[in-house]
Amino acid sequence: MSILQLQNITKIYNQGKSNALTALNEIDLDIKKGEFLAIVGESGSGKSTLLHILGGLDTPTSGEVIYNDKKIKYTNINRLASYRNSEVGFVLQDFGLLLRETVIENVCVPLLFSNCSFTKMKQKALNVLKLVGIDDLAKRKTAQLSGGQKQRVAIARALVNDPDIILADEPTGALDSKTSSEIISLLESLNNLGKTVVIVTHDLSIAKRCNRVIKIVDGEIL
Repeated sequence: MSILQLQNITKIYNQGKSNALTALNEIDLDIKKGEFLAIVGESGSGKSTLLHILGGLDTPTSGEVIYNDKKIKYTNINRLASYRNSEVGFVLQDFGLLLRETVIENVCVPLLFSNCSFTKMKQKALNVLKLVGIDDLAKRKTAQLSGGQKQRVAIARALVNDPDIILADEPTGALDSKTSSEIISLLESLNNLGKTVVIVTHDLSIAKRCNRVIKIVDGEIL
């Protein structure tokens, strides 16, 4: 069963101008529910643009994005915001954390847009921190953490709304090899729990741990 589909997706930056750039060219992609997928490619190949379109962070120039058999309508701002916040969880290379805040405060950020009480937000955050193995660090300032711990916080934040899909953009790019392996093992365990996981990476050793690998060259899937 497909959870996310791209149909004939093209993305052109600066369309109609002399510096127009085609980042993606007529991409078709079918992602199955529960899949563990790697997207690989050189810098500038379009892989991050593809991930951003999958997650609703960027708008295609043409083509359709279909989530659970329903087309994503980019003109419906509220529905798009709900999709980005509740149905997709993002993990970034640079963690994207609030360094002056505590771990639990960072994990609660996506819940600020919900109707959760503070008590329920805190409990949800603690539950996912326990899932990623750092609930003992809940009250620590994020700036005091190691790179691997920060990435676990980022993954917990991505999970706190219980999304169907985890999108990870170079999640190990800022980590050493041992910590990188631990983070990929954590993503594997989340996949084993039923989450659909899509990883953008340039590291083929990481890609080989995924169930399927697609390669992008010059905005096209080989």
